[in-house]
Amino acid sequence: MKNWIGALALAAFAVSAPFGAKAEDKIKLKMAEVVRSQFYIPMYVALAKGFVADEGLEVEMVTTNAGDRTGALVLSGQADFGLAGPEVPIYIYNGESDDKPVIFCALTATDGLFFVSRKKIHKFDWSMVNGKKVLGWRPGSTPELYLEYVLKKHGVDEATVKSIVTNVAPPARDGAWLSGMGDFGIFNEPNLTKLEKEGVANFVASVGKEVGRADYTVFFAKKSWLAKNGAAAQKWTNAIARAQAWVKTADTKDIAEAISPYFPALPMDDNIAVVNRYRNIGVGIWAESTVMDKAGLAKAQEIMVVGGVLPADKIVAYEKLVTTDYALKAQAKLTQ
Repeated sequence: MKNWIGALALAAFAVSAPFGAKAEDKIKLKMAEVVRSQFYIPMYVALAKGFVADEGLEVEMVTTNAGDRTGALVLSGQADFGLAGPEVPIYIYNGESDDKPVIFCALTATDGLFFVSRKKIHKFDWSMVNGKKVLGWRPGSTPELYLEYVLKKHGVDEATVKSIVTNVAPPARDGAWLSGMGDFGIFNEPNLTKLEKEGVANFVASVGKEVGRADYTVFFAKKSWLAKNGAAAQKWTNAIARAQAWVKTADTKDIAEAISPYFPALPMDDNIAVVNRYRNIGVGIWAESTVMDKAGLAKAQEIMVVGGVLPADKIVAYEKLVTTDYALKAQAKLTQ
């Protein structure tokens, strides 16, 4: 745990990308997102459809490609708030910082990554993973923890789970796979669609569908920041709530077109295919409310305990880690 917190303090800046209209009277914020993926569609919709601007906000996004880096920027004040898995604020909460993190808005309801095979498999069985090399994610991260949870759930042998490749940085994972690393692996979007087009990845299962509801990515900030900037946090949460409601009923093509500026290298047909995959995977990928689900947080911490990164006596109570004040007000505003 101390090593993880130490990594937070040493994390470097990531490349930033500002979006949104510029105006003198807007509240300017910086938000650190853990990766750039259509998995976070409601957030990009909130920005692209002008819901954030309507709230009087101008938000600069920094893509960190690591949860510890996201936490580092929030802890150091170099980002106002962050988007990462709940494990990040949990690790920080159990660390030495007196300024505890607070989750104030939910975004995704379960894992958004996909388990893939290098070879086509017509009738997949989880026993096929035994003895094979699996390309995973960074140790202690939500993608890796949820993957291990699913493999253990399906009885994949311990030796295979322990040998998962976890030392490849997210930006290098596609290249590692293309070079031949791994028989199986997990990928998010748009990476999976790109690899499918290359003919080197074949969808096997949705990790999120296997797990069920377990809150996966959340917006969090330091308690001190929220105390001083509660109005800004409320405005952001209002915009996310509005986007969640829009995504529920919007046409897939309309969603794909709305978020396309955030994925400029992806052809529109591929963008539509990605949105369709997330919408039709058989589980609710995106949270339908900004209120973080209490059972979903409990399940996320259960997965951390099973993964060996959270002692059972260090589970953080929902009321200590989450505030529902902003989310409940945002949901109420939708009905006005």
